[in-house]
Amino acid sequence: MSSSKKFVPKKKSPVVKTLQWLGVSAVSILLIVYFLVVDTRGSQRTPTIGSVNGTPIYYTSTSPYGRAFKQIEAYYQSLGIQINNEMYKYIEDLAFRRAVSTILLNDVARKNINVSDNFIVDAMKSEFIDTNGVYNEMAYESFIKNSTQAEKLRIEKDLRESILSQTVASELFSSIKINALDMQREYKKNLTKRDIEMLYIDAAAIVQSNEIAVNDLEKYFTDNKTNFVQADVSWIMLESGGVADNLYKTLKDDITLFEKSALEKGLNTNNYKLGYITKMQMPSDDFANKIFSDNKGEKLLQPIYANGYYYVVLVNDIRMPEKYTDVNQDVLKREYLNANINTLLEAEKTKQAEVLKAAATNVNNLQRLNGNGYIRYYKPASPFSYNQGRLNTADGTIIPDSSTESFYNHVFSLQTNTVSDVIKLDNGVAVIKLISEEKPNMATLATLNAATRSRIRRELSSQRINNIQIEWENEHIAKARVKKHNIR
Repeated sequence: MSSSKKFVPKKKSPVVKTLQWLGVSAVSILLIVYFLVVDTRGSQRTPTIGSVNGTPIYYTSTSPYGRAFKQIEAYYQSLGIQINNEMYKYIEDLAFRRAVSTILLNDVARKNINVSDNFIVDAMKSEFIDTNGVYNEMAYESFIKNSTQAEKLRIEKDLRESILSQTVASELFSSIKINALDMQREYKKNLTKRDIEMLYIDAAAIVQSNEIAVNDLEKYFTDNKTNFVQADVSWIMLESGGVADNLYKTLKDDITLFEKSALEKGLNTNNYKLGYITKMQMPSDDFANKIFSDNKGEKLLQPIYANGYYYVVLVNDIRMPEKYTDVNQDVLKREYLNANINTLLEAEKTKQAEVLKAAATNVNNLQRLNGNGYIRYYKPASPFSYNQGRLNTADGTIIPDSSTESFYNHVFSLQTNTVSDVIKLDNGVAVIKLISEEKPNMATLATLNAATRSRIRRELSSQRINNIQIEWENEHIAKARVKKHNIR
């Protein structure tokens, strides 16, 4: 039988603060040399949150996802918004999209931009400048001395990729100009507000909650059996690389001390024996590679760094599972969904579109359908402008799909007091009714002073740049092979 055990590391504080660096373009980077396995709510996370074109997106502090998550989280906290589970799910989705965009931008940047080693070193050193502008050489040298080579290489890679994506984004999008006529058009477009009500069925949630037929799981396992190779492992998780190196040397001389050392020195004393687990249950892809790909028959592996910890690993056996029940069922279901999510989601949206159409036909009071099966009714707290972003109801409930381009395109193409047909959005299907529209007074624009007009031009230019970037992301993400894990 397969083991369903999974390690639960203790929450760990960062060993350095936020690194901020201003380069060719504004670049703000989180330099935290530990991986986020546990987020601010303390819930467990998988090592990767997904991939794009085969490149894994790690759930780590210095990864594109980790940096985006913390930046978005800090932004909403600065606004005084209480971040509940629903809000965190929204932030996770935004951070994942931004991470995908960053990786795609990196692909463009690598062909055209070079980031020198000196630039990276200066970026790292800038972290050790105090509030008075004084550089602390001793603190920097201590950081370098106490960091392993693997840590330093990882930080360098994260810094380089962040700078690459920020620089190419600046070149692609930030040179956009806006003239007087454009300003009038953008002013009208961005200051026009609309009020709606919406019926919605969350097809993505239905797909995630649906039972997967045993035959489908068994076939997926059979077709992809080599992906589920398993290792019977035990590991000792430590915070110090030096301690891990010394322990490895001790165990190399006397492996019988492994269990005693795990109980006395390990952070995971209650579950250091993992049993047979797949690579998906391991802390990182690099970790899995060292066990399955790079292992030259060694049972005791040299310390592996992953997720901010050092692991001394004992490999007891490696096997290919014979049947699908030998694999952790949560892992198997997650991998099945990852591989088939686009097909399953489209099929579910088509199915639920018929359900919503039948329910909403000839119904004037849309709110009356709230709670009818999967149907939910939403009305924004106030009228909103084009591409305003995520919308809330009066009680703070997030309106699903309300941050997507598709949502805004449909809303702003409706005529007042008309009801849309059933429309497919990113994650579900909807019927939208346009209640009212508020248009800006264009005469006001001509009476504004130069400073105010300049400020509005900058704001409108920023909005246009943002829209162009969203269009670029939509186009390139649609062409990319994107997989997102269900981390909840």
